[in-house]
Amino acid sequence: MSEPATELATPRISFVVATDTLATVADVFASLRAQPDPEGIEVVLACPAAAALGEGEPPPGPLRIVEVEALAPIERAFAAGIRVATAPVVLIGETHAFPEPGALEPLIRAICDEGYAAVAPGLRNANPETAASWASLMVTYGWTLGSDRREAHQLSTHNTAYRRDLLVSFGDELPALLRLGGGIHHRLRAQGERLLVEPASVFAHQNVVQFRSCIGDRFYAARSYSASRSESWSLARRALYAIAAPLIPLVIAARVVRSPGWKAHRSELPRTVYLPMALSLAAHGAGELAAYAAGVGNSPERIIEYEIHRARHL
Repeated sequence: MSEPATELATPRISFVVATDTLATVADVFASLRAQPDPEGIEVVLACPAAAALGEGEPPPGPLRIVEVEALAPIERAFAAGIRVATAPVVLIGETHAFPEPGALEPLIRAICDEGYAAVAPGLRNANPETAASWASLMVTYGWTLGSDRREAHQLSTHNTAYRRDLLVSFGDELPALLRLGGGIHHRLRAQGERLLVEPASVFAHQNVVQFRSCIGDRFYAARSYSASRSESWSLARRALYAIAAPLIPLVIAARVVRSPGWKAHRSELPRTVYLPMALSLAAHGAGELAAYAAGVGNSPERIIEYEIHRARHL
């Protein structure tokens, strides 16, 4: 079920976000009001029940609401929102990532004027006070950070803007492609499309801090990603990766410390960042092991808590 927006001029970008209530996305709406052209931003909310959204200040531009059976798996909610969006550019947003003033303009230009299929912004640590927050940001996004504008082979699925027509063309495949590890960027590149990291666009990204949350967030994200990636693998290949799983944290740690994000933010990182980073990497390795040994499990349902209600885990 979809609720139509008030008809205005065609929006320039559709900001798609999954949520349970308007209160959950209040800070996202505030960041959109600070954009130079807030009326040109269409917000598409994917939610289980429009009647349960509650009270809250609306976004500055058009609003569309699409009801989904459940928020998990979240890629189905995103796909439903993308299908009802009306702008030529869609951005898969998060309840815990906030575009800074002017952040959407470079993304729109890169897609509409330069022909990129997908464009990821730079990220700023929205809660930089703790070592755990920096560890979470580096482990999750270190490879996408940095100050250089560059074409990329891979982007984060979330907080990335896309040409809507390309996504819609995938039809019923779209939810699977939008999964963690689902291969949306590989498919776009296979079609000859280009991907871009655009540091002129900056989003403030909240990162988990609480000890249990750092472990859970990394474990379930890694299990979801690895289950998708290994879905078509043979039993022998999955067994081989499961045996090698204890080495995974070391491999990822090496990638993190060589990443553009680590180099760009090294002077800001607390000296104590290594302990929470080691815990996050260990949880990541355990998640991959679980995926290779037993599949995705309940990860899509468990990860929703960290995706939608990040503020509870700061």
